[in-house]
Amino acid sequence: MSFEPSAFSDCRGSSQNLPRHSHRQVHSADLLPSGDIALAGIALRAGALCFICAFALNATWALRASFPQLPFFIALLAFFHFMEFWTTAQYNTRRAKLEGMIAFILTTNGAAYNIAHMSAIFEATIEFYLYPSLKKQCVVTIFGLILVVVGQLSRTYAMKHAGSNFSHHVAQKLEAEHTLVTSGIYSYLRHPAYFGYYWWAIGTQIMLGNPVCTVGFAAFLWWFFNTRIRHEERHLMVFFKRYSEYRSRSWVGILFAG
Repeated sequence: MSFEPSAFSDCRGSSQNLPRHSHRQVHSADLLPSGDIALAGIALRAGALCFICAFALNATWALRASFPQLPFFIALLAFFHFMEFWTTAQYNTRRAKLEGMIAFILTTNGAAYNIAHMSAIFEATIEFYLYPSLKKQCVVTIFGLILVVVGQLSRTYAMKHAGSNFSHHVAQKLEAEHTLVTSGIYSYLRHPAYFGYYWWAIGTQIMLGNPVCTVGFAAFLWWFFNTRIRHEERHLMVFFKRYSEYRSRSWVGILFAG
């Protein structure tokens, strides 16, 4: 979701294999317009994301003979942020707050995130007019879409399977409900949410036919996740005695990261 440290975390914290659903005690004040889970705010943001997604999909069809990838990229962004909030609300309820849903609309993910995606749109637009052949490589577009689908499914399933053990922040201390999730997708990938976003983001740029942003996204996200994973795993090695063994038999899925 973001290039800032708070947004991509794949923390889960004893070695039971199945995560628990998280239940949050809700007070009536939380549901008011100024509350963390204000019903009006949820309705407004969900509606806005759905409108953006629907409008972008309509534009994708309208531009199908020229450059449908660009509006489809907008639709993918809207869908991604909707799924971030819905998956958290469904499987990790106590951590669901409105800021998780407004990231796409109100830019709560930080300047780097927004600059990156604006740069992607700018590059795609300029190259469409200057080098239109770059945007008409069907095999490249399909390959990018495959990466997007794999990335989205991996991240969403990781959040679902980890349940209450998933956090958008790196845990600095072990909480009572934390377990080390090593089943499901976590039996193969120890940071599937990072894996998911990394390949989702790169896939969008390949789909757009953006050579500059593809390289830029890949380089920056590799640096970000490599740094993040090393920092996070130092905590996990302290939290769980079995983490070293788990680490030795699992994969990050991002080349040379971690």
